[in-house]
Amino acid sequence: MELITYKTIYPRAWLSLLCMLVIETILLRDGIYNKNGIWKYSLIALLTYILVYIVFLIWRLFFTKPSITLESDHVISTTHQRYDASQIECIYVNYRRIGIKLYGKRLVPMDLCFYFQRGQESAGVEAVHEWAARNDKEIKHKLFQTLG
Repeated sequence: MELITYKTIYPRAWLSLLCMLVIETILLRDGIYNKNGIWKYSLIALLTYILVYIVFLIWRLFFTKPSITLESDHVISTTHQRYDASQIECIYVNYRRIGIKLYGKRLVPMDLCFYFQRGQESAGVEAVHEWAARNDKEIKHKLFQTLG
């Protein structure tokens, strides 16, 4: 049984972190001092939610080691869930972002959407193409949406 594991990067995690930090800063600077009553408490709840999301993104970026494993007849996702080749409809490629679409789903699950790390990018893309050819899966070069 052939086992190939590649390190991956969460798509757009840095962009999400930067955007959330900017939103948190703007809301904290402008919103808290100018609002009264229910608006102030709803803003505090929103700021708390964004802060929890920022902590989650930092944990995900620095303390997890996502990877994708391509075995002969199945894929093990970034969350260590196994998907047989019979469950996979096609593989989407959009620039460097790769998504594996399942049968019966309109969107690509987040754990099957990834970038390869820079050092493994060419080998990883080549391995995905080989895996798709071996399992008779179509590779579509187009924009795709993720679930989540």
